Amino acid sequence: MPLLLALPLALLVFLAVLLMLLPLSLWQRFRSSGARRQARPWLVTFNLWGTLVSTALFAIFAIIAGFWWPGAWGHAALGWLVGLALGALGYALTRFEAGAQTLFYKPNTWLVLGLTLMILVRVVAGMLQGWQASMRGVPWPQSGWLSHAGLLAMAAVLLGYAGMYALLLRRRVRHHQRYRGYDRSPH
Repeated sequence: MPLLLALPLALLVFLAVLLMLLPLSLWQRFRSSGARRQARPWLVTFNLWGTLVSTALFAIFAIIAGFWWPGAWGHAALGWLVGLALGALGYALTRFEAGAQTLFYKPNTWLVLGLTLMILVRVVAGMLQGWQASMRGVPWPQSGWLSHAGLLAMAAVLLGYAGMYALLLRRRVRHHQRYRGYDRSPH
């Protein structure tokens, strides 16, 4: 019997720790967002490929979700397009410092703050609506930005931003490698 109670208790403790660490992780994300970073070619490429895989999985999820949530595919596509535009804007607002061998960049702090706040709103809204639906039997809204499709659109904005920013950053890094005398041979 104690073993049967330990598993649900461990799950509750795990969820409580995650909820307690969420504000700290969002604060750290914002705090480090405007920091000067070195654009390592392998890491930038890995980030781009990871974002592409995430986008493909997200598209599959949006197609499947469209069977249950009205407008899911349309909201996701529109959110992704907005995210692509925000990614291009974020890249345009990024400050670059080119050295002989290394490229450094510093993302725009205010844009990152806006996206971080959007993450916070999305997570809190999803948790509150999930709580109300499970405990009080309140149905989820069928339209609007707090509907399933609206929350899906917010996720698509973030994914589109990450994808476009990673693509443009990779192009910049490759350009820097090509024209700044980057030597790939071992010394």
